[in-house]
Amino acid sequence: MKRRPFIYLTLLAAVAMLGLTGCSRTIDDVAKWKTSGNIEKLIKALADPKIEVRLAATEALGELKAEPAVNALAALYNDSEETIILASVESLAQIGTPSIVTPMTAALKLDYPQARLTAAGTLGELKAVGAVSQLVEALDDAEADVQLAAALSLGQIGDESGSEGLVGKLSDSSTKLRKTCAESLGQTGGETAAKGLIPALADENDGVGKAAKAALINIGDASIPFALEALKNDETKIRAGAIAVLRGLKTIPETGTNMIWYQLARASVDSKPGIDKGVVMTLASLDDSAFDTLLEAAAHNVRDFREHATYALERNGRKALSKALAYAEANAGSEAKAWMAKRGSWPGAPSWRIDLWASLASLNPEFNLDSATAASLEMQARPAFNIIVSPDFKAEREYIPMMIALLGDTTKPPPEEPDYNAEGIPVVKKKRDMFRGEANRLLAEEKLAAAEYLATLPLISAIEDEDELIAGNAADILGSQGEKRALNPLMKVVSDKLETGQVLTDSPFYVALQKMDEPAAEPLLLKIRPNPDRAMRVFERQYPGVRPMSAETKDSTGHASQPVTFRLGYIEGARVGELLVTFMVDGSGNWVPTPALPAQLPTR
Repeated sequence: MKRRPFIYLTLLAAVAMLGLTGCSRTIDDVAKWKTSGNIEKLIKALADPKIEVRLAATEALGELKAEPAVNALAALYNDSEETIILASVESLAQIGTPSIVTPMTAALKLDYPQARLTAAGTLGELKAVGAVSQLVEALDDAEADVQLAAALSLGQIGDESGSEGLVGKLSDSSTKLRKTCAESLGQTGGETAAKGLIPALADENDGVGKAAKAALINIGDASIPFALEALKNDETKIRAGAIAVLRGLKTIPETGTNMIWYQLARASVDSKPGIDKGVVMTLASLDDSAFDTLLEAAAHNVRDFREHATYALERNGRKALSKALAYAEANAGSEAKAWMAKRGSWPGAPSWRIDLWASLASLNPEFNLDSATAASLEMQARPAFNIIVSPDFKAEREYIPMMIALLGDTTKPPPEEPDYNAEGIPVVKKKRDMFRGEANRLLAEEKLAAAEYLATLPLISAIEDEDELIAGNAADILGSQGEKRALNPLMKVVSDKLETGQVLTDSPFYVALQKMDEPAAEPLLLKIRPNPDRAMRVFERQYPGVRPMSAETKDSTGHASQPVTFRLGYIEGARVGELLVTFMVDGSGNWVPTPALPAQLPTR
């Protein structure tokens, strides 16, 4: 009887050992439980001391998509083994139901990049709105792949609350991240996204710019006001992108201020150089309510804006003058105002055309009057006979009044001085400087003609200058350009000179009026004794398709009232011919061919 406790205890120990041996889990056990779907035993196995069992159980629960195991799997974040922690995150991702959002959000803070990457991607697939703020924080993750996954997920979730964080990454150094953020902003949407995407249109990487453009279009109506404002942007890429967005949204403005900026932006991004006259005419045809916007554009940093707006305002003439003067007074820089204040001394002044032109020119934010260049152009300050400007000099508006003044340059070279040898005997004369007043005039004509529309209004004013040389050369430039705005002023000058009895046959004003080739000028041209060019033009009108080659005259008197005869050489097909044509004054005071030109040219 006394030995029973010992035997009993021994038996109990043996049973206990057998029990422990029987409860020891193996990977095979886990496989059986997985096959049978015994989730309860698999969950218990997560606490097994053996890592291989815990790992197998973790993976099995994921493959079974065992939602009851979510909390137990999340508890493995505290496991001592990295492998188990990563497996738990993967298994939770496999379960893929809303119940995993909380542990997946927590996984964004784990020390392991792969875990954070999985969590970031999974939250996007689940469209977990509640995780947006944590995903925004993940945009600053130390790992680039996690940042990209967070950016992509924010787009998949598509909640506007994620826009601000994504916008903040549009200036990141990673091209991939910028592009992904731009794409995701197209899904999150809202004003914050639209506003933030506008600068990305000018991204150094074209792929990012295209993504921003597509995103703005995808956002829709919220993008419109920001795209309209972007039409004024200094960056060409941003303006071009804004145009594309408005076109993509089919909201191209057709009226009002927005239409003006759209037209200006379109002209500024066109690859064709120079002025788009179609845009100018569209803007010039608007009513007075457009002047304020056009004046703002005339003071813009973008040159194409300034030029098109200025050209349109100039074509409005006197109507735009008062507003232009007031705007210049309020907005022009001090240097430009000082330049404008001297306009009363410019050729052709005083003139409303000069006032309008100068006020618009003064609005240029890049206005820069180089003192050395200005001094060399001004006749009173320029050293005589020196080359006044470099060959590549362009007559920007600042210098145009001075160039026009040079049209009247009559300076003459100094007398030649002999050179002497050692014995005092003159041997070789010093070369005279060849840059005389005539050369200055030719250079000024060349530069002013090249300036085209930049110089039109001051040149029109100059044809009424008291200096006949300036006025005549200005008329010659305008006539060669066929500038229609100069027609009426030129006709007035010619008419005034006729009334005072001036002989205009060889006058540059008469020549310029002929070059205009406008029917309105014909009654006035008939009052002037023809020169060879006029004779050829009259012949050409009578015989279309026949090309006049020359018009010789043996006129010896040159008297304004005497008939004048021309020997006109012409080519008709392959035949060369001549015709004598005499012009004399008829009963109405008109110079006409007398006798009248035959209906058909002679065959021989």
